[in-house]
Amino acid sequence: MSIMDKVENVKEQYKDGNNLAKRTNLHVKHSTNKQGFVPWLFEKYEFSKGYRILELGCGNGTQWENRIHILPEDCTLVLSDFSEGMVKVVWDKYSGQKNMLAQKLDIQNIPFPDNCFDIIIANHMLYHVPNLPKALSEVKRVLKNGGKFYAATNGDGGMRTYLRDAFKKVNQNLNSFTKELSFTLQNGQDLLEKYFDDVQRHDYEDSLSITETQDLIDWLESTVTIATYSKNDLNGFYDYFEAIRQKEGAINIHKEAGLFISTKL
Repeated sequence: MSIMDKVENVKEQYKDGNNLAKRTNLHVKHSTNKQGFVPWLFEKYEFSKGYRILELGCGNGTQWENRIHILPEDCTLVLSDFSEGMVKVVWDKYSGQKNMLAQKLDIQNIPFPDNCFDIIIANHMLYHVPNLPKALSEVKRVLKNGGKFYAATNGDGGMRTYLRDAFKKVNQNLNSFTKELSFTLQNGQDLLEKYFDDVQRHDYEDSLSITETQDLIDWLESTVTIATYSKNDLNGFYDYFEAIRQKEGAINIHKEAGLFISTKL
C-alpha cells in the first residue's frame, strides 16, 4: 500500500474541500485546453430519463455546478464520498435539488442492492482505494446490466514525470513521484477488463502553462498528506520554478488525463 491509498492519509487529505480546491484552481487557471475537463466529461456521459446515478468519491461536487438541474427528467443523483466533510460540502451546495441525495460511503462496501444504478462515476479516486479489486467488484455488483461505469484518471507520465525530474534537481534526497499509481491510463484498461465486458479509453489532450508560480507551490503544498515530502521539503522550489517562468514566460507541463467507459453487459 502506498501513501496515496493509506486510509489515514486519504482521510486527512479530504477532510474538507480546501486541498482539492487548490489543485482544481491550478488546472482551471492554467490549462491550455480551454474546453475544460469537466465539460469534456459531460460530452462523454450518457444520461437518460429516469436514470439512477451514483458518483463515488464526489469530492466537493464541482462537476455538477450549473449542471445538476439539467439532468433528464426523473433522474436520481447520489453524491457519495469516503469523507464526511466532503459529503457536508455537497449537501450544503445541492440540498435544494429534489433529485439529489448525499451519503458517506466506502466504494469497497457499497450499501446498495445488486443491479441498482444505471450509471456509476468514480473520477480521479480509484488510485486512493486500498483494495481496488474489491472496489471494482462492488461497482459491478450494484451496476445494472447495460449500465456504464465512468472512471477518469491520470497517466503515470505528464505532470508526474515533470515533477519527478524537478524534485531530483532541487532536492536529490526526495524520492517523490516515482511510485506508479495503482490506477492509471496505462494500467486501467487491463484492470477494468477483469470486471467489465466492454472497456473504452478516451484521452483528454491538455497541458499547463503556469504564469503564476505560487499556484504551483500551492498545488504541491495541498498534496503533502498523500506525498512523500513535507511542507518544509518544498523550500527552494519557488525559486526553481520562478526561474523557469521568468526564462520561458511560463512553466509548461504536459498533462496525461482521460476517461475509461466500461459497460456491464
